Amino acid sequence: MDLGCGLGCLYGFLKTKGWAGEYKGIDILELMVRKASRRFPGVPFEKRDILKNPTSEKWDYVLINGVLNHKVKDNWAWIEAMVLASFAMAEKGLAFNLLNAEAGWEDPELFYAHPKLLGEKARVWSKGNYKIVKGYLPEDITVYLYH
Repeated sequence: MDLGCGLGCLYGFLKTKGWAGEYKGIDILELMVRKASRRFPGVPFEKRDILKNPTSEKWDYVLINGVLNHKVKDNWAWIEAMVLASFAMAEKGLAFNLLNAEAGWEDPELFYAHPKLLGEKARVWSKGNYKIVKGYLPEDITVYLYH
């Protein structure tokens, strides 16, 4: 499941790689869902706010790319709520990324996480079954949580 699917770019990428599994895209913005559906007819895209309207559907993996970088009133509370809601929809695991506060630059419009604090939170959220990957881009951190 692609949470924050936008225009369905992950689906398009997966198809170019020959992937043939089940896919669902969820986005909070109707415009994105409408455009993704036009781009990829027949692919399930849905407008949904999982915090206000959770789903009982389950997927092997839930992927969140870029969504949690938006600055809000209380980023850690929002991130935790999103992670826990998403992790509950995943049978095997959840992957999400955040911007790295140690990268050396910051955009005041975006949220940046300190890797040490993120690691502490990931340990709690996953009951110790997690992996953090840094270094593929200086400003990105990817977190994998496993059941």
